[in-house]
Amino acid sequence: MQHPARSWYVIALGLTLAALAASGFIVGRTASAQPAPQAATSPTPVSSAPTVDHTKLPALQGTFTSPQEVTKACLSCHANAADEIMHTTHWTWEYVNETTGQILGKKTLINNFCIDIQSNEPRCTSCHIGYGWKDKNFDFNNQENVDCLVCHDTTATYAKFPTGAGLPVSTPTEFPAGSGKIWNPPDLAKVAQNVGLTSRETCGACHFYGGGGDEVKHGDLDSSLVNPSFDLDVHMSSEGQNFTCTTCHTTEDHQTVGSRYSMDPEQWKGCETCHGEAPHTLAALNQHTQKVACQTCHIPEFARGGLPTKMTWDWSKAGELVDGKPLVRKDEAGHVIYDGQKGEFTYGENVIPEYVWFNGQVQYTLAGDKIDPTNVVSINDFLGDKDDPNAKIWPVKRFEAVQPYDSGNNILAIPHLFGKDESAYWGNYDWNKSITAGMEYAGLPYSGEYGFVKSVMYWPITHMVAPAEEALVCKDCHTSENGRLDFAALGYDETNVQRLTKFPPTLTIENLITPQMAPEACLECHEKEHELWTQSLHGEKGVGCISCHKLETEGEHPAVLFTMDKSAETCGACHLNEFNDWKTSAHGQINVDCASCHNPHSQQIMTIGDNKTACETCHTNTKEGIQHSTHWEAGLTCVDCHKNTTVNTGHSFMIGSDTCLKCHADTIHTSNLMVKAGVDVGQEPAAETAPAEEIEPIEEEARGGAGIAQPTWSLLLVGLALGVGVHWLLSTRRLSDEQEDGQKSEESNEESQK
Repeated sequence: MQHPARSWYVIALGLTLAALAASGFIVGRTASAQPAPQAATSPTPVSSAPTVDHTKLPALQGTFTSPQEVTKACLSCHANAADEIMHTTHWTWEYVNETTGQILGKKTLINNFCIDIQSNEPRCTSCHIGYGWKDKNFDFNNQENVDCLVCHDTTATYAKFPTGAGLPVSTPTEFPAGSGKIWNPPDLAKVAQNVGLTSRETCGACHFYGGGGDEVKHGDLDSSLVNPSFDLDVHMSSEGQNFTCTTCHTTEDHQTVGSRYSMDPEQWKGCETCHGEAPHTLAALNQHTQKVACQTCHIPEFARGGLPTKMTWDWSKAGELVDGKPLVRKDEAGHVIYDGQKGEFTYGENVIPEYVWFNGQVQYTLAGDKIDPTNVVSINDFLGDKDDPNAKIWPVKRFEAVQPYDSGNNILAIPHLFGKDESAYWGNYDWNKSITAGMEYAGLPYSGEYGFVKSVMYWPITHMVAPAEEALVCKDCHTSENGRLDFAALGYDETNVQRLTKFPPTLTIENLITPQMAPEACLECHEKEHELWTQSLHGEKGVGCISCHKLETEGEHPAVLFTMDKSAETCGACHLNEFNDWKTSAHGQINVDCASCHNPHSQQIMTIGDNKTACETCHTNTKEGIQHSTHWEAGLTCVDCHKNTTVNTGHSFMIGSDTCLKCHADTIHTSNLMVKAGVDVGQEPAAETAPAEEIEPIEEEARGGAGIAQPTWSLLLVGLALGVGVHWLLSTRRLSDEQEDGQKSEESNEESQK
């Protein structure tokens, strides 16, 4: 039989639970819902594969009898590509520096390697992005002369012949003569059908081999970068970022940024594009980035890939022949150290760079410029000095040479080296004939007298970036013995040289009686900390750096970074009462010291995100609970209760007997009960307590029912009493119901017996 009393039990249970919920006994004080964290969006990987299957294109079917035919086929789809190429330095080999006004580029510049391409085009233009540039009559307007394959080949079977004026061979050809190395003609159709994006291999086909061999010129570019280890280059290694050249040297309409002719920071940010202006966690290191290039510290050596780079070249010693052929000598490692065609060489591996100021602009000695043969001729000068706001200290390869010059006109000479004619030096080994022909070809005067002059050329080092743990450390530069930087040569006066050649830099305090003057001396390196200090209470009181950062000896900078003792004892030297309270606190027991909560330079509380106090950084569980309390809703924070006491400085973080009375002294009604219970309760003096009429009541939205302005434990008792009372009433009701049911059952049985 269904008993209606069960419904009453359900109602009673619901009322009891509601009362308990109102008391806060059951409902947990959980934090409000937060959105789930989302993973950072990763850059979309760029595939090296073409977006179109070129093997199926009708224009690329069949055979090609010349590379120009391939270009014509490419242009049938990529109609604007050749025109874009023709407006790049890869095609013109010319660059107009708008800052210096100089016309630069391989087409006209003199260097101190192979000297000049003029009259030597077929040998030099094997690295031109075109076909057939064998003399000054080359047609730069013929689009079919553009070489698409040299940049977009993915088969590794396409190559320009070293002396072919940019063309591949059409028949098998041995080169060098007598070497046994055969150059075979490429399958042009296969290469064309398998084109793709540029790669380290395609860019390196020219840039790794500048100057006539692998790693000859740059010092930081060679074939080891095709598949470098992480230790060799963290960016290009497949274990690192697996960058291609165009990751940094970005292109638009085939224009490539980051030319060595001008590395103007206004046009190309380089490392800062990804890493920003302040990539380090230490402010002192970030201050270095204002005047020190990233490469200076992060490329400690160049030519690190197992291949030596050429460091010197003496043309004056060329000309030794054996049986009419140029003499060749090699060192124990097999490197050519003498060649009768070119002279004498030296090499270097794991070379420590030299360092110069560089603002991104380069001034060149051009063909026809007057030189002083009594001094070393600088082929290129990196512009900038320590007072230039755009200049930074850069690592460079310094390449030294001895090269021919016109001793009558005091200008650098352009010799005609390559060719089979009688004036080519590599045919007759006559410098006078060679220079005469070369200068005439270039349209320059020649006095008929020549000599040899020492020269130097600089190459910026920006590849072969080492892992962070192999970067330079402070003592590599700031030392008086064998330091990397020549501070005097960089323009610093004697006083600053002495200061900068010690690590740590010497800090001399003229008057140690007034240590508040120390921050002015610290400002040069610790600008960020100094700014915080000037706005702090310590700054107002003249409490200077060495008040906390103790000097090792009189006037000496601390020996290592962060020598300040960050324990509370340092602060306790002045803040004695706070220290004594802290020492007895839970924080003191686990050594959560002053600097854990206070910024030592600004003295401000350190908070994270939207936290109101430093407490919430560690006490996350407590924070989640307190966020649903009346106190939190009223705008109170941890320190309002845990430091709001007159017993001590508050750094014990204990709740004192007077803590609650700070707010509730005039309204609390249970203090007598607390006294009876043996709790010592004091009252703030009336003069220090706001009158009751001035205290604005705190209105709180009711939670889970009507608002009940009673302490939580009172609601709990009410709920329990209500539950017991209802239970008693219902139990009595149930007994009555059962008796009534029993009586009805007996009457029913009697009727059935009748």
